Formats: sequence, structure tokens, C-alpha cells
Amino acid sequence: MKSPCVCSQCYQTGLMSRYVESWRAGDTAFWRGPFGGFSYKPNQYGELLMLAAGTGLAPMVPILHSITDNADDETFVTLVSCFKTFEGIYLKTFLQEQARFWNVRTFFVLSQENSLEQLPWSYREKTWFGRLTQDLIEELVRSCRREPFALVCGSAEFTKDMARCLLHAGLAEDSYFLF
Repeated sequence: MKSPCVCSQCYQTGLMSRYVESWRAGDTAFWRGPFGGFSYKPNQYGELLMLAAGTGLAPMVPILHSITDNADDETFVTLVSCFKTFEGIYLKTFLQEQARFWNVRTFFVLSQENSLEQLPWSYREKTWFGRLTQDLIEELVRSCRREPFALVCGSAEFTKDMARCLLHAGLAEDSYFLF
């Protein structure tokens, strides 16, 4: 019988889940990535529109930290994180803390939830159900307080869909970065 997965979010067909599941006490793991080579400079963009699916949130975190840790950086941030369920949202406390900054908005898209009543009050106004659609992308781009530059990270399918949606919403190819 196979031992249960030790990570907090495991998928039977997930390559990383299977790798983590094979770990034994004392094993060493080395990490690289995320890849993509995006380099952020304070005040380089008026607003960053961050679109992340699942672990695609990872490259957004240090950029967000960089902005909120620098009192001279006046970049606006709109972060949209896509997860299956409310319980599956990574870094909830961190994201709630970041949303308290004057220049940061956080939103969630939950694909396997369908009732606001099941969510804490603090999440109800900033959570959508289903998938991140073309209409929602257009609404997000219109709601940006300054000209947005988009960062996208998620599965290959998510990234491809978001690039198409951003182009359709009026962003030029040089107005977004795909991790």
C-alpha cells in the first residue's frame, strides 16, 4: 500500500505530488524556478495585473513583497488568484495582509465553489465563482487605476488562455509577461 501524500495539496496525476510523495526522512531536494526572467523595478509600471492559478501564485509573492516593502514604490497591484476551493487558497493570511495596503487589491476565482454564504465575510466581495473568463478579464483591465502591465502564471493552458484574453481586452503583446 502506498503511503499518503505528505504535502498539503496532492494530486494523483500531479508530477510534483508524486515526487513529494516519494520523499523519505532525510532526503534532500533542490529547487529552481519559477522560470521566465521577469525583473521588477520600483515604479516601472503604473499597475501590475497579476493573474495566478494555483502554484502560479509563487512568482507573484516576491514582486508583491517588493512593492509593499518599499514606501517609495507607488505601483498599484491587482492580484487575481484562481483556486478550486476556498480551503485550497494558498497563503490566505499573507494575501489578506497585503490587501490592507493602499495600492493592493486581491481577488479570488474559485472553480469548485458556488455559494458566498460559505465564505468568511472578508472574502465575499472579492470572490467570483467558476473560471477566469474573457468578460472578467475585460472587467479587471477596465477597473485598473492606471495602465496595466499583466503578469500571468499557471498551467500551460491557463497561461495560453490568459494571453488570448488579455489581447482581446486591448493589451498589446508587450503589455504582459508569461511565466
